[in-house]
Amino acid sequence: MYFLDLIGTLAFAIAGAFKAQERGLNIFAVVLMGLVTAVGGGTFRDLVIGRTPLFYLQDQNYLILIFAGGIATYFIPHFFKKGFSFFRFLDSLGLAAFAIIGISVTASHLFQNNPEGLIAFMVCTIMGTVTGVGGGIIRNALMGSLPSVFNQESTYIPAAFFGAVAFYFLRPIEINTATFISLAVTLYIREVIAEHGAYKKIFKKEPGLELSY
Repeated sequence: MYFLDLIGTLAFAIAGAFKAQERGLNIFAVVLMGLVTAVGGGTFRDLVIGRTPLFYLQDQNYLILIFAGGIATYFIPHFFKKGFSFFRFLDSLGLAAFAIIGISVTASHLFQNNPEGLIAFMVCTIMGTVTGVGGGIIRNALMGSLPSVFNQESTYIPAAFFGAVAFYFLRPIEINTATFISLAVTLYIREVIAEHGAYKKIFKKEPGLELSY
């Protein structure tokens, strides 16, 4: 999960930086928007549940990947645009990993004594979802635009939420199985249903860029 967390961090940083680069912002803003997208959700989660110091202030790998991704996106945006499908998949994988990590962190920090109560379920799934989608929402707010995850046809929030729910209920049985199924649920909703399923049929979704924003 640590490896997936780092991949997701890099993918989110690239997505956020790419959005800022498309706006013609300077390199500092591009890197900053990458940073906000990559760790904004986890920062919000940790501040809400009172978990400090923040995780990326204790592990240099997060900041190294974020800065590297932001700087590379600023100077060679055509590379990331050309490899959109690959980075979109990494983005989806990061979303799945972030949802699982959000639940794990919240449960271990707040609900060690009562991990299966209703309030535990509600808080953990909310924090898992927020960990996945929060960074993009915060970044778009800073850039003055409505996040596309709020659009009716977007599967971004449902993918994170149902992946989080699956992990929450299955983790008491077997953690590796819970992780695998949660990843599968999130990726299925994000990669399959988004393109071929009910969302596309009902809302007539148009193709376009929808990374972590």
